Amino acid sequence: MIDVLVILFLGVLLIASFLDLKYRAVPSIFLTATLFIVLIMRIENLQYGIMAFVFAWLIKDLLSIKDIEFGVADIKIMATIGLFIMTMNGFLIFIGIFALFQFVYTLTWQWRFGSDHERPFIPCLAAVYLTLILIGGIA
Repeated sequence: MIDVLVILFLGVLLIASFLDLKYRAVPSIFLTATLFIVLIMRIENLQYGIMAFVFAWLIKDLLSIKDIEFGVADIKIMATIGLFIMTMNGFLIFIGIFALFQFVYTLTWQWRFGSDHERPFIPCLAAVYLTLILIGGIA
């Protein structure tokens, strides 16, 4: 059975995806409060949340070389997703799915909209999270 918190966070991601696509901005308080609530509820998975945070910061640094924005909202979402992961294998699957989806998403975005340095990443993160739910990588 899927936990209520997992479904609620999926709802948050869907709202954030809509806001990111339409306005290219998500209220910081919205994502910070979500991160805090999930952290309280999933404190036992803190190590994977920290690892996801560091991984997200690495992605931000790598993308900044090409002048592509990976914002703080994206980092908060990745850290929150990390709090739902329970094993190192699950974390490695998360990184693999993220890398695959991000590659396809970026290619599709560039093909459809051209070279845009400020593309919304939250819809891709929502797809990664949904995939993790479907394959059982989220608890």
